[in-house]
Amino acid sequence: MNTSFARIGLHLDLRVQVPPFRALCALAERAAGLGLNTLVMEWEASYPFAAHPLIANRYAYTPAEIASFLARCKRLGLEVIPLQQCFGHVEYILRHERYAALRESEKDLCQVCPDKADEAEALFASLFAELAGAHESPYLHIGGDETYLLGHCPACRAKAERAGKSRLYVDYFKRLAAAVVKLGRRPVLWADMLLKHPEAAAEMPRECVFVDWNYGWESNHFGDLAKLRATGVEFWGAPGMRSSPDNH
Repeated sequence: MNTSFARIGLHLDLRVQVPPFRALCALAERAAGLGLNTLVMEWEASYPFAAHPLIANRYAYTPAEIASFLARCKRLGLEVIPLQQCFGHVEYILRHERYAALRESEKDLCQVCPDKADEAEALFASLFAELAGAHESPYLHIGGDETYLLGHCPACRAKAERAGKSRLYVDYFKRLAAAVVKLGRRPVLWADMLLKHPEAAAEMPRECVFVDWNYGWESNHFGDLAKLRATGVEFWGAPGMRSSPDNH
């Protein structure tokens, strides 16, 4: 394994499959054995949130299992960065009637309405706080990719017509990023949406780290990388190991 990079990590997305606890621990052991030093854990509904127990599904780990897994990773030299989506990819939260008021669309439950930023910040700040309390990493990944419903609801459509869709994204996301900074953590964000509007990155908290995920496309697939990097933000790369198109 090339160790010239300070951080060599693996992103585990538990959206579709939740490994049994023993398999999850075995995966951590294998990752460490391959020379990795970071796991990005997108727990989704497998995390047992105390303040919002409705989010966890029947495959969720117990609090004791989470604590045991994180302790094991620490012994293995693996930094565990929790990933909590807070804009798109939150079907597993918005499907519950308790959180229905946050939906951007009643037909597609994937995205939070940025016009409901006050309510959303209250929810996700609580989830961020629980994750920060359990994970020692100085980073907290807050997602932000593929928010394709921007401007869908009437209120957001009107704002987008006045100020542009990028304004919807930045106004909402800089509030959520600021909530992470208040916890003493650095927000990590997927970069695909801001690559379309690199000028907007200047408004985000300077603590933010942007991650370009790429499954084998041209390097400027989402937007001009050079323009975003020219803003002086910290930037990580995230190649696809196996996805679409299938490649390495």
